[in-house]
Amino acid sequence: MSVLLEAVRIQRRVVWALMLRETKTLFGKHKLGYLWALINASFTLGIFWVIRELAGAPAPHGLSMPVFLLGGFIPWYLFNETITGAMNSVGGNRALLAYPQVFPIDIIVARALLHGAMYMCVLVFLLTVAWLCGYVIVLHDPAAMLMALTLALLLGFGVGALCSSFNLMWPTTRLIVPMLLRILFFTSGLFFSVEMAPAYARDILFYNPLSHLIELLRNGMSAGYESRFVFMPYVFGVVLFVLPLGLLLERYSRQFLNEDS
Repeated sequence: MSVLLEAVRIQRRVVWALMLRETKTLFGKHKLGYLWALINASFTLGIFWVIRELAGAPAPHGLSMPVFLLGGFIPWYLFNETITGAMNSVGGNRALLAYPQVFPIDIIVARALLHGAMYMCVLVFLLTVAWLCGYVIVLHDPAAMLMALTLALLLGFGVGALCSSFNLMWPTTRLIVPMLLRILFFTSGLFFSVEMAPAYARDILFYNPLSHLIELLRNGMSAGYESRFVFMPYVFGVVLFVLPLGLLLERYSRQFLNEDS
């Protein structure tokens, strides 16, 4: 038991050190440093805010526009950035794997935790700014919010582990995954309400677990928004399927690490 606890402590220190290294890698090359994630998210939100205003499309269900858009884009950033970060992390950090304490899964975990912490801070900051600007911010169900964000991160981690493994075995994966993610960007309900979509569209979007998490987060951020679209058993089922599969495939794909990419 003591040997197991010592191994856990070592890996915890390894993951923390990798997080610090990834922080410098991601933000050290930008003059704006840590503000870059905040500026990037704010810029994207601002574009869609302006588009909706010009189109005369207010936020549905009585939500304020910042809350509605943040409810869509923050889970997307958690999901998308975790996948892309995990997919490229192992191949881009092969030199670190020369250390016996460092395993590929440690690098993936470090990136996932870093992106999770980063976008949680972005969510809190932008909600605070929206509140200071006079918008109504009512966190109706913090537990639902935390569940939605955690599951988005876990889903991204599982899919990211799968993509990282496929990328080691078939390098063309890095070209295919961005195209698939682009499709999900427009079909997950980031800037529209799935609840208000036509019935045939809801039937299709039902199979996208991210759309359930976005609707769940919006449910938690407003008492006036209650989506009947959310079906959590399906989401839990997908996460519980993807996570073990990603971890198993990550372990199998280590044999391809020494092959040229």
